[in-house]
Amino acid sequence: MDIVGSDKFLHFVISYLIALFDPALAVLAGVGKEVYDFFGGGTADIYDLVADGLGILLAL
Repeated sequence: MDIVGSDKFLHFVISYLIALFDPALAVLAGVGKEVYDFFGGGTADIYDLVADGLGILLAL
């Protein structure tokens, strides 16, 4: 579990960019990605959601 790293930076930037157009879509994309990871698509990580949230907040 890496609190800071390139994956978190990507979560932050992508969420920020999506939230510039539609914050609700950014939330859906971030949560959806973690649900996908949780059910076998990757590694679910709460810090990914934190990075998503920070990117969304910055865009508001």
